[in-house]
Amino acid sequence: MPSSDNVFRNRNILLVRHGRTDWNDAHRFQGRTDIPLNAAGLAQAEKTAARLAAWPVDVIYTSPMTRARETATAIAARHGRPPVVLDDLTEVNFGSWEGLFIEDIRKKNGDRLLEWLRNPFFCMPEGAETWSSIRSRAEKVRETVFRSPGERFVVVSHGGVIRALYAVLLGLDPRTVWNIKTSNCALSGIEVRKEQSSLAFSNDTLHLHKSLEGIPLPVW
Repeated sequence: MPSSDNVFRNRNILLVRHGRTDWNDAHRFQGRTDIPLNAAGLAQAEKTAARLAAWPVDVIYTSPMTRARETATAIAARHGRPPVVLDDLTEVNFGSWEGLFIEDIRKKNGDRLLEWLRNPFFCMPEGAETWSSIRSRAEKVRETVFRSPGERFVVVSHGGVIRALYAVLLGLDPRTVWNIKTSNCALSGIEVRKEQSSLAFSNDTLHLHKSLEGIPLPVW
C-alpha cells in the first residue's frame, strides 16, 4: 500500500499515445502485434520530445511494445534518464481482429463492427481481452504511479489503454471513454489533488503542427 505521504501528494500525469505506424496509416487493428513507428511516427516522437524538453519529469513509464518504447525513448533522451517499462501498459489484445483492416471487417461483418464501435470494451471480438483484465491492468498502473516518488509523470501507451486509464483515474464510464479522441503523440493531462483526479487537458497535438520547443504545457 502507498504511504500516507504518497496518497496525499499532488501529481501531474501526462498520458502520451505512441507515434504513427504503417498499420495506423492503413487502419489495421494493431493490438498486441508489435509494429514499430514509421518515419512519420519517429518525427512525431521527436516533436513530442521537444515539446516536453522543458517540463521537469520525475518518471517516464512506457508500454514494452516497440512503438511506445520508441516514443518514450525520444522523450526520455531530453531528460537524461531511461524510460521505465510497465508490462501493464501493453495495448489491448484484439483477438481475432488483430492485423485485420477495419474496412475489410466492415465489408464482411459490418453489424459486428458497429456493435464494437458503440461499446468497444464490452463488445470485443472473439479471443480478445476482457474489460475485467484491461481494468485490472489500468488499476495496477495507477497504483504504480501513486507509489512512485515525485509529482510529474509521463505515461506512454496506446489508445485502448489510455482510455482505460481515463476510466480508472477519472471515474469515467468505460462505455463512453472511447468517445474521447486520442491521436498519435497526443498529450492528455490528469491532475491528482488529494486523491481527487481531474482532466486538465486532452488530445493536445499542437506540437505536431508547429515548433513548440520550450513552450509550456497548457496549464502546468
